[in-house]
This record gives sequence, structure tokens and C-alpha cells, in this order.
Amino acid sequence: MSPRAVRSQIAAGQEAVFRYGQRLRTWADQSSPCHPRLWCFLVGPVFLTTVLLASTVNIFWKNSFDNSLKRQQEADDSILNKFNDSFTEILTHMAHQLQSSTAESAADRVSRYTRQPELVVRINKDAFKSLLPLPQSESINLIFKRLWLESTKLFPEVDYIYYGDKFGAFVGYERLPPKFVEEFDFSKSTGVFGAEFRAPDGAGAVQLCEMCPPAFAARPGAKTYYFVNDEGVYLQSYKEHAYDPRERPWYQAAAAGKGELVWLEIYNHSSGHTLGMTAAMAIMAGSEVAAVVAADFTVSYFSDFLQYVTDVIAHEAGFIVNWETGLMVASSLGISHVAKTIDSDDSTAQVRYHWTQVSDTMVQSSIRTLLHLYGSLENLPANGTETSDDGRFLLTFSQGEAASFQATQHWLVVVTCPVKSFMELSWKQQTWAAARSSEVHDELQKSLASQEVLTIWTCAGFAFLGVVIMACIGLAVTQPLKKISLDMLSLAKLEFLPDRHDRHDRHDRHLTGSMRRSIVNRRNSISFISLAGISRLMSNLVGNKSMGSDSERSEDSSEDSSDSQNSDSDDQELDLESSGRCWNHAIPREVVNMRESFLYMVTGLKSFARYMDPEIMRILVKSRRQAQLGMGKAQVTVFFSDIANFTTIAESLEPETFMSMLSEYLDEMSKIIMAKRGVVGEFIGDAIMAWWNVPIDLGQEHTAMALDAALCQQLRLQELRDVWEAKSLPEVRVRMGLVRGTVLAGNIGSSQRMKYGLVGDSVNLASRLEGLCKYYGVSVIIEQEAAFAPAVQNRFHLRVLDLVTVKGRTHATELYQLLAEKGDLPDEFDAEEDLQYFIGGFAEIHRLYRSKNFGACAEALKQYRRQFPQDTPSKMLLRRVETLLNEGLPADWDAVHRLTEK
Repeated sequence: MSPRAVRSQIAAGQEAVFRYGQRLRTWADQSSPCHPRLWCFLVGPVFLTTVLLASTVNIFWKNSFDNSLKRQQEADDSILNKFNDSFTEILTHMAHQLQSSTAESAADRVSRYTRQPELVVRINKDAFKSLLPLPQSESINLIFKRLWLESTKLFPEVDYIYYGDKFGAFVGYERLPPKFVEEFDFSKSTGVFGAEFRAPDGAGAVQLCEMCPPAFAARPGAKTYYFVNDEGVYLQSYKEHAYDPRERPWYQAAAAGKGELVWLEIYNHSSGHTLGMTAAMAIMAGSEVAAVVAADFTVSYFSDFLQYVTDVIAHEAGFIVNWETGLMVASSLGISHVAKTIDSDDSTAQVRYHWTQVSDTMVQSSIRTLLHLYGSLENLPANGTETSDDGRFLLTFSQGEAASFQATQHWLVVVTCPVKSFMELSWKQQTWAAARSSEVHDELQKSLASQEVLTIWTCAGFAFLGVVIMACIGLAVTQPLKKISLDMLSLAKLEFLPDRHDRHDRHDRHLTGSMRRSIVNRRNSISFISLAGISRLMSNLVGNKSMGSDSERSEDSSEDSSDSQNSDSDDQELDLESSGRCWNHAIPREVVNMRESFLYMVTGLKSFARYMDPEIMRILVKSRRQAQLGMGKAQVTVFFSDIANFTTIAESLEPETFMSMLSEYLDEMSKIIMAKRGVVGEFIGDAIMAWWNVPIDLGQEHTAMALDAALCQQLRLQELRDVWEAKSLPEVRVRMGLVRGTVLAGNIGSSQRMKYGLVGDSVNLASRLEGLCKYYGVSVIIEQEAAFAPAVQNRFHLRVLDLVTVKGRTHATELYQLLAEKGDLPDEFDAEEDLQYFIGGFAEIHRLYRSKNFGACAEALKQYRRQFPQDTPSKMLLRRVETLLNEGLPADWDAVHRLTEK
């Protein structure tokens, strides 16, 4: 890579750091006509030989190639034209038009379906208001009949129609799911409808009306669930429980609406076997609520309806999701893709899936495509058509008009269809084109077969000539390569060129006079091409063991042994012997020396890399400059981590066990940091200092990379704790602090020894934040600039912790707790709602505290601690608020908590 390419990767402010020092000069910088380049020796003859060979072959093949290439061009043009025509026609006329029209029709029918409950409620409000003066038994009987007529005849798509009044009476009919009816094996039932009834307060043990269930099936204060016949009359009850409609959310919401229509979000029906959404309206008697009429559509039947309206094109499907909460509303694939059933000892409930929890590829691919295109579901237009990122689906989405029911409920209707449904014609054409191309290639192969014999003989002759020429050239090249290999060996051992002669002198003192003279002759030998040299080269290539006299081999062996003893006295010796000794005799000695040099160099560089971050080492080597002292400004994200109770853990373990445990911990954490593009700067005992964005420029999202690395370390540490627990080792908890800011980055130290590091207030602050983790009882703390860095708010769950001043700083620092990546639910939370309250609730508490509304703040904190009793930040803040309430507000009070001792 050129120096310019290296500089383009270095972060802003760091070019000056790596520009210091004199650039290393090599033979390449001193090239002259007296020293021809190696490629002149190797490429020149090969090039001439190849040109001659190609020219000869082209003479024989020219006519054959012309005809074959012409036919191949015709086949390729035919394939391309057929493919383009079919592809354009299918995607233009079928995919976009048919998919868009069917999806719009489905969305419109869904909108009409959801308006049915509202229409029923408005009609029943006017109809039932006239029944209020009638006796209870008569009015209840009429209500039964009207609800049965509406459920079976007038509004069969409304799943549940019911009525409740101020006396506690309740009447309702609902469509029962077929699976629910099958569980009771009750053949007399219609298998579709069931009824629910609660007698008004004070009613005796008698049957109140003709349509009412008998007295033995209606217990006072309880609601009875029962099957009905084709006329809506009682057949057999299957459940009852205590029930008061006046205490139900739908009744209370309608009563609060004072005669206006209200909609309730999807919830579990009291029967426990289904989810539904309620439209309700109060019947007013003056200013008093006399009764409430309501109607529902259920998720199961709504999903069946969605399957019906999307079953226009083969393999087409659809689903509805609340884009604000991410919860599923309906799916054409059935209720199992919307909610799961949870059974307890005395009840059954259904819990809706978040779209990320649905395993269906249709849902995952569609939503992730929209998020990729628009960034957020809130940014979607009213409707549109897109192709999924993986290219498998065409999807049409609709959020409804601004004032429509769908828009007010934040529903996103998505209808998808596999692309393969529209691509069959195109694939047929591709199959035909492939077959046609295969025919042409077969014909071309037959045409070229007749030339193979002649080509083989021609190439064989030129190959033999090339071997002879390259053998001669190889003999001339081996002697310079030998000198290069010795220089590379010295470099791998970190020996400078002046010292190399001293080392040879030390070796020579251990040799006999004849051996020393032989080595000197070999060092000063001049390469030349002769018949004897070619003979020796051919002997080496064919594996002749006589690679020189016995005295020469003994001299080489003595030289290698002496070199090994002097150069590796403080380190373990490298085993450079190969397992195949016979094959080694066939390898030229210069190649063997180069191989050994490379082994030394690789070993040295690997050892050196363990003392320095590989990224910094790579830049230094490629810059071809010596490292010098120097620093430059850079924006970075600084990371500090430390093991809690490290001294106690160290004292409780044997030294060998402790070192093994600490080494495993540091190894795993540093791997994660480097995998996330971070630089591991220092290990200070058990503490780790790392940073992002220098010397390599990572872009504006380097803080998000650092936070991702912190979460990955905490997850990996949880796995390590399980492993260590099985070995009866102490529990290890790690505190982390991260800061985004501007520092001085570069080489610091002395002229003889230096390191690449950071200096600045942000480094000190990161260390302080790591220490504050113990004070606040959390694992990861970041400051405000890091919390609002690019991509952080959209990717991670953050909770505001406190507004503080730390030791060494005069201005306030906003602290945040890093919890998890969005889409992941931490183990300590049971539901997404708990996590949202944990974050948003504490932010609201801090707002009350900083606005001096201490009374409301104290009440909010007590409620918050009832749900999160182990939370240390809320406990500390409550103690502060109670002190202010008891002792009064100081004249110089502000919301900043001073931690000068931290």
C-alpha cells in the first residue's frame, strides 16, 4: 500500500504524528541503470517467449475463433434480449400494478371491517335509550333479541356485541373460536355463538326474561358464559365468575366519555380465550350514565378476515402492526403469529408478540426493509410499495388517511407477495437461454478440439525452451538472493547492519582455519553462468544429495549451530528442521535460507505485535518512517474498565489460579475491543484502557462502536461467570466508563522509549466515570456527549443517572446508564413496558427534581422504588429529596450533585 493510501486511513489530527522521523531509504530509492530490476531478468525472456507462443497459436486458431465467437455473440444477444423483455413485462405489468391494486383493496376492506363495531354502538345507543323506561325484565328480553339479530343477521362480522347498565346487568353475544368450542365437545351448540349474562343487583333466583338463562345457571353477582341454540336461547353453561360490568375498563371509559364514542386498545376478554378491541358509548339519563353499549372485533376473527381479503394472489399474505409500540394486531397466517397463550392456575390469557418476536420471514423482512429505507416506522408515508432488502418479497404498506381509524390507532397494514409469484415467465426464459447457450458452447468445443493436438506440441516445445532459459536466469539470481536472505535474517533478529559483521566475527572464532576460508570464499563469490553451474543447479532440482563436498556441509552445519547459540541464548530455539529430510536435499540452499529468515522474521514480528496494538504497528511499518515523539488533536471515545473488589479476589485465590483467571478475563475483553475496531492502550493491573477513532478514522459512529463493545464485554463476562462458578471461583463484576471528547493523541515518552497514548481531560473523566459505577451501583456509565453521539440514541437504551461535578472539573456533567441495545430486553426486566418505565420514569423524576417540585418528585420516587426496589440511583435521589423537604431549600441550591471526593 502506498504512503498516500496509508495516510488516507489515519484519523484527522494524526497525520503529523506519523509524519515525524526520517523516511527509511532502500535500494529502490537508489535505483540506477547499473542495477537492473529483477523483473527485467525474469519478465523479459518470459514475455518474449509468451509473445512468440501466442503468435504461433493464434495463426492456427484465428479462423476457428472468428466463427465461434460470432455464434457466441448471437447466443448472448438472444439471451439478453429475451431476459430483459420478460423481466420488464413481468415486474411492470404484474408486480407493481397487481400487487398495488390488491393491497389497496385489502387495506380498504380492513378499514371497512374496523368501522363495523362503531356503527353497531351508535345504532344500539339510540335503540336502547328508548327501553330505559320499561321494566327490567322486558327491557332485558328486548335487548337479548336485538343483540341476537345484530350478531347473526345485521352485523355478522362484529365478533362481540354487549350491553351493561348502572344496575349491574350485562347481556352479550359473541362469536366463539371453533377450537374453543371443540374443547367442550358440545354437539348441540351452533358451534359459532355463545352468550354472556349477569342479572342486575337485587334480582331474585328466578328467570328474569324469556331469553335469559334459567335461574339455576345465573348466580347473583356472577357472569354466566353459556352456549346457545339457533335462536340464541340457553343450552348449556361452560363457565362463570364474579363480574361487575361497572368496574370494567370499557364501561368506565364510556362513562368518562359522557355519550361520546371511545375505543379501547386491544386487551384480553374476561372469558380468557381471546383478544379484542372495544368500541363503547354511554347512554345518558340527564347527567347520569344509565347504561353502556359496546361492540368488539377479536384478533382471531380479524386475522381470519385478513386472510380472506389477501387471498387474491397465490402466496399473498398480510399483517397489521402498531407502528408506535411494535405489537402485532393481526396476521393472515393466524392468531399464532399475533399472540401466544399463557395458562396459569386459575386463568388463561393471550399476550401479543412484538414484531421482532415473530418468527415469520414475511414480517421480519418487511419491517426491517421499511426501517432500512425510512429509518423509523414513524417516518413512513401514508402508503407505498417497496421491494424487500433480500429481494424475496414485494410489499405494499398503508397507514391510512390522517383522520381515519387506522391512523388514530397507529396501525400499519402490510400486504406482501413473494417475487417468485411474478417471476415464473422470466425464469422459463432464462432456462431456455441457458439451454441455447449450452448448445452453442458444445459446438464451439467440438470446433476447438481439432486444434488441441497441435497446440499441445507447440506449447511443449516452448515450455522446454523456457525451462532452459529460466534455469540459466535462476543461477544468476540465487547469489543476490542469498545476500537478501541474510539481511532479512538480521532484520528479523533486530540486528543492525554494522553489528552483523561483528556477529560473523564471533562465529568465525569457533571455526577452523580451512572452514573460515571456505565461508569467506562463499561470501565473496561472484555469480556467473557456466556449464558447471548449470550442472549443479540441475542436480539440486532433481534431488541429488551431493550438494557440495562433505567439508562444505560440515562448515554450513557449524555456522548454523554457532549462529543459533549466539542469537537465541535468551530465548527458546526455533525448530527449523523439516520432517521430510530427503525432500530438503532437493531444495536450493538459498531458498532454505530465505525460508528460515522468514520464520525468524514472523516470530519476531508476532512477539513485537503483542507489545503494541496491531493497527498502530501496521501504520508504522507501512509509513516507512521511524517513530518519533509527537501528538495531535483528535476526537475519540475513551473507555476505562475495572474489576470490582479486585484486591479481595486476588487475596482469596492461589497465585496460579488468580493469574489464570485474570489472563482469561483480559484476553476475552481485549479480543472484543479489537473486534469492534478499538485500540487496547494499556493494562493497568486488572484495569483496561482503550479508545476508538485514533489512529484509524472510524467515522462519526465510533462512539456507537465503543458502546457496542461495552455491552458485548458484559455479555461475555456473564458467560465467564458461569464457567468460573462451576470451578468454585469468585464472582467477577466489571465497571466501565466511556467518554467522547477531544484529546491529544500520539507518541509520548522519551527519545529512547515511547508509546502511543492519549492525554486530556476526557481520559481523566472516563476513569472517573468508571469509579462512579460503584457509587451508583451500575455497570456502565457514559456522559452526555457520548449519549447523543451519532447512532447512539437510535441503537441503545440509555437511562439518565444524575447531573454531577467530578473531582478536577468545575462544570456539570450529565451521566447516563447504558442498559442494552434496542430490540434486546435485559434479563432483569419482564416486559418492554417495564424497561420503558425504568428509563422514562426516572427521566421524569429528574425533571421534577431539577424544577424544584420536590413533593411530586418524592411521590414519583416512592412509586418508582416499589417497582424497582434494588435500584441505587433512585434510592440516593430519594434520600436527597427527603433531606431537602425536611431541612428546607438552601439559598444557593442547584440540581448539580457535587462529587469532588470521587
